[in-house]
Amino acid sequence: MPALDSHTGGAPDLDAAVPVDHWVLFSTDQAPADWGAPVDYPGDMRHRLRAFLPTAVVGRYYGRGQALPNGDFSIRHSDLLAGDLDRIERLRPNRRRGAGHAAGH
Repeated sequence: MPALDSHTGGAPDLDAAVPVDHWVLFSTDQAPADWGAPVDYPGDMRHRLRAFLPTAVVGRYYGRGQALPNGDFSIRHSDLLAGDLDRIERLRPNRRRGAGHAAGH
């Protein structure tokens, strides 16, 4: 789940621990029928749109003064299916090398 934070108005600091205030919600089409919390949608929502949205989700709140390393949230699909949200990780992005490094110079 993309979640880079920048509270300065500039580019995100990839080395910073940042204060967070996020609900991170996950879903999967491969979950059993009794998995997660059901999601209710307005009755007047177009059925074509509803077909793309999850019927159930699981999630976790990160906040209350907590600071985490800047990065995205991730969980293995098997851990998601098992409901093991303690396995959610914050992944820090890799730094890109300059064009000369990418070409092997």
